[in-house]
Amino acid sequence: MGLEAKAEQYPSQLSGGQKQRVGIARALASEPKVLLCDEATSALDPQTTRSILDLIKSINERLHLTVVVITHEMQVIKDICDKVAVLDGGVITEQGTVLDVFTNPQKDITKEFISVLLSNELPVAFRGGLVEKEYSEGAYLLLRLTFIGESADEPVLAGMIRKFPEVECTMLFGQLDQISGQPFGRMIVGLTGPQQQIDMALGYLAAQELREEVIGYVRRHGAAAG
Repeated sequence: MGLEAKAEQYPSQLSGGQKQRVGIARALASEPKVLLCDEATSALDPQTTRSILDLIKSINERLHLTVVVITHEMQVIKDICDKVAVLDGGVITEQGTVLDVFTNPQKDITKEFISVLLSNELPVAFRGGLVEKEYSEGAYLLLRLTFIGESADEPVLAGMIRKFPEVECTMLFGQLDQISGQPFGRMIVGLTGPQQQIDMALGYLAAQELREEVIGYVRRHGAAAG
């Protein structure tokens, strides 16, 4: 637990993080088959939270011990968990690998939870605008693209731009991170240009190793309707 130097001290002389380590040590002393961590990082400062999460991950890997983490902090799940189950009213509403659930949530409650980390809001210049299925003059076709694993490093958009030069592609939002050790990228782009070329560009993107979501046609704030 990294507390050898504190062996002769009383609990009142320990910091919050050190007390948390003592609690984990007590739980491990009985050699459990499963370690249950209920809000293990609540009321801890960011630096201490990081050290406790590293400790829990280390215990899982070194002792080959299953760890069940109960938390409302999505960052905790993203950083150390392999699988996740979402409970609503005591009922499991969604479960799977952290990567699958975080990148492709199915239930509204799951989307609400992970929106803290992975915002689904439109870029500011388009937020609150009417999302339409059909093209209208001055509107951008907005796409949400998700790249996972090795595809996060592939120049997919550059390839699309070279292949369809009449399609203008504007990057409106971009994020690169890791989930369960896997590279993960998300971006929102706006496409304008001849409709036939846009349709072909969409077909090109659909054939790539990424997740593509067509949001719809939206005009920037202040753009006049045709």
